[in-house]
Amino acid sequence: MPLANARKHWAFQALQRPPLPTAPSATAPAASTNPIDAFLARALAADGLALSPRAPRDALLRRLAFTLTGLPPTLEEIETFARDDSPAAVARLVERYLASARFGERWGKHWLDAAGYADSNGYFSADSDRPLAYRYRDWVIRAVNRDLPFDQFVRAQLAGDELAAWTPGTAATPEIIDLIEATHFLRNGQDGTAESDGNPEEVRTDRYYALEATMQIIGSSLLGLTLQCAKCHDHKFEPVTQRDYYRLQAVLYPAFNIEKWVTPKNRIVEAALSGETERWQALETSLDHEAKKLRTDLAAWLRDHRPAGEIRFGDDFSVTSGLAARWSATAPGDNLPGGTPPVKLDSTAAPAALQTNGTLRIIESGQSGDRWLATTQSFQWRPARTGEWIEATFDLVALKLDDKGKPAERVAFFIAARDFNHDGPVRGGNILLDGNPAGGAVVVVDYPGKDSKSRGQLGKEPYQAGRNYGVRVTRRGDDDFALEHLVDHIPDGAPVKLAAADLPVGGFAFEYCCGRSFIVDNVRIERSPATSSEKLAAAEKIFREQSAAKRKAFDDATKQLATRRQPKPGRIAWVSDLAKEPPVVRLLDRGNHQTPGEKVEPATFAFLSSAGTNTLLAPASATTRGTGRRLAWANWLTEPNSPQSALLARVTVNRVWQHYFGRGLVETPDNFGLSGAAPSHPELLEWLAAEFVNPTQNVEGLKGSRVAAIPASVAVSTLQPSNPSTPPPWSLKHLHRLIATSAAFQQSAAPRADALARDADNLKFWRFPLRRLDAEAIRDGMLAAAGQLGAKSSGPYVPTKRDGVGETIVDETNPDGRARSVFLQQRRSQVPTFLTVFDAPSIVFNCTRRAATTMPLQSLSLLNSDFAVRRAADLAQRLEQIAGKETAARLNTAFQLTAARPPRADEHTAAVAFLESQTALHRANKSKQSEQQAWTDLCQSLLASHNFLYLE
Repeated sequence: MPLANARKHWAFQALQRPPLPTAPSATAPAASTNPIDAFLARALAADGLALSPRAPRDALLRRLAFTLTGLPPTLEEIETFARDDSPAAVARLVERYLASARFGERWGKHWLDAAGYADSNGYFSADSDRPLAYRYRDWVIRAVNRDLPFDQFVRAQLAGDELAAWTPGTAATPEIIDLIEATHFLRNGQDGTAESDGNPEEVRTDRYYALEATMQIIGSSLLGLTLQCAKCHDHKFEPVTQRDYYRLQAVLYPAFNIEKWVTPKNRIVEAALSGETERWQALETSLDHEAKKLRTDLAAWLRDHRPAGEIRFGDDFSVTSGLAARWSATAPGDNLPGGTPPVKLDSTAAPAALQTNGTLRIIESGQSGDRWLATTQSFQWRPARTGEWIEATFDLVALKLDDKGKPAERVAFFIAARDFNHDGPVRGGNILLDGNPAGGAVVVVDYPGKDSKSRGQLGKEPYQAGRNYGVRVTRRGDDDFALEHLVDHIPDGAPVKLAAADLPVGGFAFEYCCGRSFIVDNVRIERSPATSSEKLAAAEKIFREQSAAKRKAFDDATKQLATRRQPKPGRIAWVSDLAKEPPVVRLLDRGNHQTPGEKVEPATFAFLSSAGTNTLLAPASATTRGTGRRLAWANWLTEPNSPQSALLARVTVNRVWQHYFGRGLVETPDNFGLSGAAPSHPELLEWLAAEFVNPTQNVEGLKGSRVAAIPASVAVSTLQPSNPSTPPPWSLKHLHRLIATSAAFQQSAAPRADALARDADNLKFWRFPLRRLDAEAIRDGMLAAAGQLGAKSSGPYVPTKRDGVGETIVDETNPDGRARSVFLQQRRSQVPTFLTVFDAPSIVFNCTRRAATTMPLQSLSLLNSDFAVRRAADLAQRLEQIAGKETAARLNTAFQLTAARPPRADEHTAAVAFLESQTALHRANKSKQSEQQAWTDLCQSLLASHNFLYLE
């Protein structure tokens, strides 16, 4: 399409505020003079339709609460709204929610999706961590809560570093820190350059991919355009030329300079406030002292109470003194089927000087993986006399790793002696017990250069967390030894006979390793005359019982300490130009960086220019740090009364509308171009965009409806509306007030036969669209209803992990394990399973519109997942705490918490019958808490019900 024709496209025009329509009185809501309703009423009247009546107050309360905060209304809010029957009741409620910190958490998450926010780099399977990304997330939430004008919001994200004009190493103010944090927007895209394989061409390709991902996010989130199609050639459907694409790339290139590339983990700047680092260091020192005392006290108790053993390694609470030496090594796991790659061996004790050769004796303690830890203790391992034995054992804590949650494939023991040279290969022989978690181990004698020889099967008991496992070698004669597998110090099956020639010569070493193994502690090696196994087992049993309370107290105290720790202040992941001098940027033939073409300069888009030409961006000003290109482009994008700022406003308004009604006025929120959908209500979209950018003095129908921010301690019904004042330009909260107080948003969701016949898909918004809560609102709403929602409001993410069956979960033993979903780790390859089931996106680039599916797995998750079962039990306990034992009171509270209303008569009758039936069932199953379990069952049904899951 010729550029002149493309420039006439509706989305590429400057804003023209349309006049407010005068809707026929028969179709306009009698009590509404909101302009939104006027536009919708006129469109409906053309089809002989009208807006639906107002929704019931309880449905409206719940709709506003979830839409504005992502949480259900509290019992106090339900009671207050029920008492407030004034015409301004809804406006007061809207103001309460807009003033709530929960508003920023909810609507900040909407922007984070569009901006492609994630706590990991993605791209490669490693999906490496972005530990400081949370500062951008927190900045977004703060900006939304304080209603930072959207044009400033955009400029800060595109060029906050240039706006700040700040030099690293100099004093930083809160305003400067805000601007620096905002630039992480440009780092949200996938970036696998830290994991590039080293091939120069692959490295360059990965760097370009990271730059192109950022451009794609800018295009869809700010411009509503599919820019990436112009990477290789002129766009087939839009007026975006290939030169346009690379002119925008030239704007960003100084911060993504392929030749001066900085990997994500190194794009960090220190920008702490005065005294902030010193206060943090003092807190860390204090907490370190407390932690050390906890360990010292427990170690002393263990030392005084643990059953005697002659030699011990790697006590479960020991603290190593640091790494003293490293040896290159071929891991013992190379003897296993499938083997493991070469690893490093780290000393856990610091010798006076580095040893360059000797016999390496290995003990591992702690989480298993691809390292073995070398101790400095040793002894001659061969039993000297008949009847003497050596035993090496460990406590198996878990059959899976915390980070990946994969079950063990094997459990292996080694008895070995190895000679080593510094940075040379480890050599020697070992006896390998290659175990299967299901039970049993194959004994293999292995020496370098020789064939491995199997010596038979040892043991049969399956491995279980919480038990003690080990091996024992007993001398039976001059050349006769027996090898036994131990479970809780009791031999498991018959011993395997070994000849002296089968045993390694030299010092004794005990190792254990894994394929995807386990977590162990309390490795102990003993050498003594044979002792009664029964006595030893009994002593261990008594010790474990006595130490359980001590260990729990230690764990609880350690977790409490962890909650008091804060990340080091001032460390910010940011974007800045990598050099003051502008780099040369070239158009890439067919998008291939190996075939650079003509030089391009940073410039604007011709199709958004009033003159129809590209405008070169002005050079950096004297106060700008870097090239100033990004700031110049951001200023161009937000220039008042321009086609480009009009496009930005339309895209933004449409996204907000989409989150209110489930569908935008333009159904393609990331494509406002010629190939995108046309607006269903073009004049309404245009009026909203114009009102967003330049609010009117008094919006008719809203006069007297705005109230001041509401302190939590003040009852809503006691507040009176304040005098309306002109909102600032680009105010998102003004836009929210317009939509939330409209009759269109407040209308009933009930179907009407006349409207269904004319508009079955509700394209004209004749009723509120019945829709399911999104994934985060379901999880957070369940926590809130159960009284378990965490108070976390900022800071590093709450980590997720894989459980034993491969699901991604949040560990609720973590003090922040019940935080709002926006604070959970947003790892691209590891989205919590419960959220994924309800269509939470896995962020590849970004997400401007979520899928909305209905699948059996969703119901199964609400009935069978650990999360849902725990929330039902928590809610049942909360009902008893609030309403006591009386059934009617508990039922009323249960429905208020899950549906924001009391139960209807039929619901009350059905619930009572269900409770009686479930109580009888649990009683028949000999349950000691049959009644409470029945209430838990009812609560789970309510949390899985239509009343809870859907907004009506």
